[in-house]
Amino acid sequence: MSEVAPETAAAPKPLDAATRAALADLMASRANVYRLLSRCYRSEVDAALAAELADEFAFASDDASLTEALDAMRAALAGADDAALEQLAVTFDRVFFGMGPLTARHAFPYESVYTSDRGIMMQDAYAQVVRAYRDQHLAKDASFTEPEDHLAVELAFMATLADRAATFLGANTAEGDAAADETVRQSLAFAQGHLLNWVDRFCVDLRTAAAVDGEDGFYVALARFTDAFVREDAALLDDMLD
Repeated sequence: MSEVAPETAAAPKPLDAATRAALADLMASRANVYRLLSRCYRSEVDAALAAELADEFAFASDDASLTEALDAMRAALAGADDAALEQLAVTFDRVFFGMGPLTARHAFPYESVYTSDRGIMMQDAYAQVVRAYRDQHLAKDASFTEPEDHLAVELAFMATLADRAATFLGANTAEGDAAADETVRQSLAFAQGHLLNWVDRFCVDLRTAAAVDGEDGFYVALARFTDAFVREDAALLDDMLD
């Protein structure tokens, strides 16, 4: 029998300028949302965050659950004075760090708590995300003292990958297109391997715990938006890679 040369995969068709620009805009928009969400889980709401949501943060979606949740977040912060911000800080500390009555409901924002058998911190998920960050030559902001599997850090990682994809697309080269495609694959793998494993349950707990403070306010709406966005974004990336 004669030897048959193996078939080689055809090189992907280069993107046209309009498609590149649209994809770059999409990546930048994704990065902005992930950055905003990371900020919301990193520390208490302050006047600057309230102003950003009210006046500066642009977001458009055909998903009514996302736009309604974002509108509710904005409404909860509209005209927030010092007293309102202080109450939000109390909720933040009680819900995310358990500072308050032992009988109060909590939503601890660590992947290990939701994915380990014993429901405690610094378990397998922690080691896995540290490795994922290291593979991308990234490390947690040293000023943020929470573990690497804290939700704020995982969301910031997704923002960084989205920023990278936008930068690669902005190079307007076939190599940049390929690098952007690989970055999208890495983003989807992280979402599927980490965020989608626990964020839905965390958001259920957050909605329940935050509602104890007597209103369907900012953190309840934040939980709704986070859950919907993470799921929709993963589906979007999956569709892009089909």
